[in-house]
Amino acid sequence: MSHKSRRKRKTHMPSEKSTIQPSKTRSWTLPTVLSLLVGSVGALGVIELRPQISVVPQGFIEKSQPFSVPFASENQGYSSFWLEHAFCYYHKVEVGPFTINNGSEHAPDWNRQFIERATAKTIICNFAHYPAVPKSADMAVVIDYKPFESFPFTSRRYFRFVGAYIDNWQWLKQPAKPIEADADKAIEDHMEKIPTSR
Repeated sequence: MSHKSRRKRKTHMPSEKSTIQPSKTRSWTLPTVLSLLVGSVGALGVIELRPQISVVPQGFIEKSQPFSVPFASENQGYSSFWLEHAFCYYHKVEVGPFTINNGSEHAPDWNRQFIERATAKTIICNFAHYPAVPKSADMAVVIDYKPFESFPFTSRRYFRFVGAYIDNWQWLKQPAKPIEADADKAIEDHMEKIPTSR
C-alpha cells in the first residue's frame, strides 16, 4: 500500500497594514487673509485714536519755588478729547513747617476743557510758597477725561512725580499704581466738600 503523505495546509493570513491618517492642511483663502488684515488694522486704529494724554513738568516760574512749576497736560493723540476734571494730589509733602499727607488741590478753570490735538492745558500745583527746598515731595496730577463732552463715562489717568534736588530741583516721573487708591479717596472727599470741583 502506498502511503500518501498528507501535507499540512498553511493558512495565509492577510498582513495588517497600518493606516495613516492624512494630516489636515489649513488653506488660507483670500477672504480669510483679508479679514485678518482688516481686523488687525481696525484694532490698531482704535488704539491710535483713543486719547493719548501725557503730563510733563515745565520750567520754573520762580527758580526758588519748586511748586511754581507748571504741568502741561498734553494731547499727543490723533484726536481731541474732553478734560472733565484735573487735580493735584499730594501724597506726602514736607516743606519748611508744612507737612501734608493725602491732600488735594483743584481750580475751577481746570474743569471741562476741550483739548485739541497737539495742544495742552497748563496746571500749576501751587501747594506752598516757601524759600526752603522741600524735605520730601511725592505728588501726582490726576486727569479725568473722555473722548467727547456728551460721552457718558470718564476715564482716569495718574501722573506721579517725586521731587529730587541734585544741582537744582527736579520733578522725576514715578509709577503711579502704589498711590492710586489714596488719590481716589482724597479726590472723592475733595469733590464731596467743594462742589465747584465736580
